[in-house]
Amino acid sequence: MTLTDARPTAADEVDRAVLRALAHDGRASWAAIGELAGCSPSTAQRRVTRLIEDGAVRIIAASDVLAAGFGVSTKVRIKSGADRADALADALARRPEVRFAATLTGSADCTAEVVLPRVGDLTAFLSTIVVDGRPVETEALPIVRTFTAPFTVFPGDGPRPTPTAAPRSATANAPAPDPSTGEGVAPLHADATVEERSVFAALVRDGRKPLTDLAREVGRSEAATRRTLEDLVQSGRLRIGPLVAPALLGRTTELEVWISVAPDRLSAAAAQLAGHPAVHYAAASLGRYNLIGQAFLPDFASVYTFTTDVLGALPGVREVDVTVQLRTVKRMWSRIEDGRFVPASDASAPAIP
Repeated sequence: MTLTDARPTAADEVDRAVLRALAHDGRASWAAIGELAGCSPSTAQRRVTRLIEDGAVRIIAASDVLAAGFGVSTKVRIKSGADRADALADALARRPEVRFAATLTGSADCTAEVVLPRVGDLTAFLSTIVVDGRPVETEALPIVRTFTAPFTVFPGDGPRPTPTAAPRSATANAPAPDPSTGEGVAPLHADATVEERSVFAALVRDGRKPLTDLAREVGRSEAATRRTLEDLVQSGRLRIGPLVAPALLGRTTELEVWISVAPDRLSAAAAQLAGHPAVHYAAASLGRYNLIGQAFLPDFASVYTFTTDVLGALPGVREVDVTVQLRTVKRMWSRIEDGRFVPASDASAPAIP
């Protein structure tokens, strides 16, 4: 997606307003979305339909899987050789347990995020990463704490407060954690139920799936399904909103940054990184790099300033590795082809542990 010409048409102010409303409550009625966005319900519905049909937006459910009790997330760096990176990324993207996959330039050729039931399942997963029948070099970095929440940075150019005019419905996303505290999203130390996992998996494919269809898919009554959904959303364990192609908002360069920070400065560095408007994702991890970030920049010329002024200012930094995402093929379990999201189907259901 990053360095190709296949980009969605740029969003205008009405598009952005509607997307902000969806970021507040991805399942709100079109009347509520229109009211919050300052347009008619028909305009709101028409704009979102067009963006979805263009492959620029998907409305999905997202979760901090560790904090919510859905599993363990691990970022994997892979050295496969540049000539094999595209094939490997495509193969990884087809796997239901892989939530994110992209090719890179720099010290790694490919990266993936995998969600597994337990960190101990990593060995078996890593042993299956092969190209042409040959193993590749991998480096696994399990995520132990995240400092960002989905749909709080995008859409828009930076963090923003929940609109005060927005009605607080039962499906409105919970307020995101304040990144400046340095505490991140604390895990619940509890496993999700079978019903919660089923609801999550269904809404990853379509966050606005009607309640009747959702109840039928998970095999429960509408009343029970509604209670499960509302509990997940109101507790902040599940967030429903727009997954937006960065190019739609004029962000054409995507970075994956890998940082080694002195342990006693990790919380401060993570909070500072997560608070920057260009940073979409920031998480603490185990391994050689204990802070991982993803940033969306207007253009490649902005990389120098981001590296020197933003990464260079983080406290306690011992090493920084900046990689550019050359081709992103999967994000939040959503497949991407030619820079656009591919419509989901039941056959492409994610593997929620």
